[in-house]
Amino acid sequence: MVIAGAIIIAQLFNLQILKHGYFQEIAAKAHFGSTELPARRGEIIIKDQHSNEEFRLATNTTLDLLYADPSLIENSMLIAAKIGPLLFDLEEAREKDAERIKEMKKQVSADIPEEEINKILQPKTEEELRADFIQDLADQMSQKRRQKILLATELSPNILETIAKFELEGVKVLENYLYAYPPQITDPGKVAETLAPYIEISELKIEKLLTSENRYTVLKKKLRPEISTQIKEMAREDKEGLFFGIGLQEEYYRFYPENELGANILGFVDHEGMGQYGIESKFNVQLRGKTGIFQTQKDSIGRQITVGDSVIKPAEDGDDIVLTIDRSVQLEADRIIERGVRQTDADSGLILIMNPQTGAVIAMSHYPSFNPNSYGDVFEKETVNLRPGEIDTLYPINEEDGIYYLYKNVDTDDKITIFKEIQENGEAIYKKYKNDAGALAYQNKAVGWVYEPGSVFKSVTMAIALDDGDITPNTTYFDSGPIQVDEFEIHNSTDEYFGWTNMTTVLEKSLNTGMTFVAKKIGRTLFGSYLKKFGFGERTDIEFNNELGGRVEHFTHWAESELVTHAFGQGLTVSPIQLVNAYCAIANGGILMQPHIVSEIRHQNGKVTKYEPVQIRRVISEQTSSTLTAMLISSVEHGVAAPARVARHYVAGKTGTSQTYKWGKPLIGAGTTLTSFVGYGPVENPRFVVLVKLDHPRSNEWGAVTAAPIFSQMGTFLYDYYNIPPDK
Repeated sequence: MVIAGAIIIAQLFNLQILKHGYFQEIAAKAHFGSTELPARRGEIIIKDQHSNEEFRLATNTTLDLLYADPSLIENSMLIAAKIGPLLFDLEEAREKDAERIKEMKKQVSADIPEEEINKILQPKTEEELRADFIQDLADQMSQKRRQKILLATELSPNILETIAKFELEGVKVLENYLYAYPPQITDPGKVAETLAPYIEISELKIEKLLTSENRYTVLKKKLRPEISTQIKEMAREDKEGLFFGIGLQEEYYRFYPENELGANILGFVDHEGMGQYGIESKFNVQLRGKTGIFQTQKDSIGRQITVGDSVIKPAEDGDDIVLTIDRSVQLEADRIIERGVRQTDADSGLILIMNPQTGAVIAMSHYPSFNPNSYGDVFEKETVNLRPGEIDTLYPINEEDGIYYLYKNVDTDDKITIFKEIQENGEAIYKKYKNDAGALAYQNKAVGWVYEPGSVFKSVTMAIALDDGDITPNTTYFDSGPIQVDEFEIHNSTDEYFGWTNMTTVLEKSLNTGMTFVAKKIGRTLFGSYLKKFGFGERTDIEFNNELGGRVEHFTHWAESELVTHAFGQGLTVSPIQLVNAYCAIANGGILMQPHIVSEIRHQNGKVTKYEPVQIRRVISEQTSSTLTAMLISSVEHGVAAPARVARHYVAGKTGTSQTYKWGKPLIGAGTTLTSFVGYGPVENPRFVVLVKLDHPRSNEWGAVTAAPIFSQMGTFLYDYYNIPPDK
């Protein structure tokens, strides 16, 4: 008895004294209830520079979700008849019907007469679609048990294959998703016992999921406010309890009023409320704010009561972020680059515009892009009809997941991604992304992608040589033919050679042999140190998370051939933002500015953090800037860059054509190059620098033919928009 008493006393001491704080915390959690008070996510704002009017690229909205509890609904058909006409969307219904017809086409036997086939595949009338919708709604509300449950996603192919071999009733593996269909399952316990070791859900919970009542089914998301109002009015006037079991639930949504405008700058907010890509990701913490807490005591059965201490921690709304983007310029750049990509049959393209005097980004346009209101649409696929010969030549990327490349042209490495899907009847169908890009549409290529710039880099090399006094615009060399450097021959792009040639003509005709002459004049050490001053090889630290710094090896490691090829933009990589910033320094009298896209942050306490222009350093002299500008004007007026001209205005600029490679060998021909043009104006007092870049245009392989005309369109708009008087 003494020993037993001692053990009891020791245990009481342990519980009441040593673990007092632990159990007090548990008791407090049981005794107190708390409700989170959501914070308002900050807005992202741009302006129209002429009117100074503000426009919200990202804001917030509250929309209702309509749900039902089938266990409480007695007459589902009557309710469906009342609310169905309000929820019915004819366009949505027709799209669904088109999918039905498409699937039926695959199953129709070739033996059936054509008239009969046409009758079977006849689209439904509006009345039929409406009736089907109301019936489906009634069926959904009458399902007392859950019809379909998503048990797991992103399981490994091996686990999915193992589960499929069990051949469990009511369990299906579709792509990499595991579904259960409770009405088809007669022994939930056995199914739960079999699945539990393979998915992250306990056996008890799986069985509960498979046997539980269907207490919640979503009828419609994102109801228009007027529809919500009508349903609430119906519920208020309901005297028979018909709407008992129907409810509306507020949901907060990130809303992008301008849809695709600036999408690659913004990114988006996912279903968890986290910013992904762009400004939404970079400033997620500032935009998100801090959630508040409302805490009260609970009574013995868990109801919140108002007596006792209540603690209210108010929510702190997120900060608003104002960008340097000019809405009018961004809109026009979006239109021009979309048209340009389509006309040149390119994979993608971008226009990047900066103010050289401040480093502010005026526009940053991509195509293809996406709508952040429906960011998941980038994964939509469409069926492609492949010929037997094409199926035989599919190149496997991930054969287990059914991912292949289909080469349109093997020699030019022109390909698209193909997804092979096996249907329930064992037939294989092939699909591709509707936008041909998939999730690549999210990327901000202006800062997050690097490439060999090609001939647009010749302006940078020429600036270095001019600044060091190694050459003048009138310095000549004899352009007699290809030049041997190490084991390589340096050719001009067109394999034409012009005898005695000065440096202005080198830029006008974009001569690689001339840049070889210039590179040898500069030498490795000076060239390498100037590239560092221009900012190449390092990130610019513009306000994005995914910025890449490019690759420029230290000059001590350069072979002579690398010194030469670097001079015309090969053997090193740069990002578009780095390249534009270097041209900004050339246009801005030789001073390199800090690129930025945020104008100010408006804090919720009323304070404002302004982002002022920041001067980084002087890279070249003002005289060099002026001299090179004159040479670049001549490049547009008299050289291969003539398609970039802007009527009644001088512009300074340079074309670029970058080779791409496959298995270490350069590819040749249309569809293999990255083409670009960088230019600025007005030449006496530059207010904009514009980069146009196209990826793999198939209409022509040269920057002068593809990118330069797009610059001309953009430049024409900017001169008009800024009301700049003609200078020629």
